Amino acid sequence: MAENGCPEEFRPTWCKHCQSEAKFYKHGSFTRSVLTMEELLEIKIFRFKCTACDKTCSVLPSFLRHNHTAALDVQEHVVRSHSKGVALRVISEQLPPQLAFSEKTLWRWANYWYKLLDKLKPDFWPTVLARFPHLLLPRGSNTPGSLWEWVFWVWGQTRLKLTDKPTGCFQWLTFQWR
Repeated sequence: MAENGCPEEFRPTWCKHCQSEAKFYKHGSFTRSVLTMEELLEIKIFRFKCTACDKTCSVLPSFLRHNHTAALDVQEHVVRSHSKGVALRVISEQLPPQLAFSEKTLWRWANYWYKLLDKLKPDFWPTVLARFPHLLLPRGSNTPGSLWEWVFWVWGQTRLKLTDKPTGCFQWLTFQWR
């Protein structure tokens, strides 16, 4: 993506500041460090300027949240573990050395995602069942015990039908319910 500049399809089409469908001009770029479960990446973030209000915006890749150095796969790992009952202190201690985040940071991530899930809760099942009406739900002892377990179960059952690219559940949630 970065070698030839930002592809046209990633150029913004509306301004989040003035809400207009103005034209955007390239306004430079900057590099940013990103921590994934496997490695430290240096990525290029492209900036654009709105012709209507002169405000700038950055185009982030789908695996990042605004102002976060940890990729969504790291945050998903934390929430998956926490939803299974593992304490945040233990998760913090078990993360690889390059992911030395404090328990408080992990709490902030988990808190953000739990709040997002509360907002998505009313639309979650109608959206899933509208897209996958023939989804066979588990019964008996195989039934997930919490809403997060249901979200991860649905993602595991449907991810190959949704995309041919390997993405994570949090990328799907972020994209699905923008």
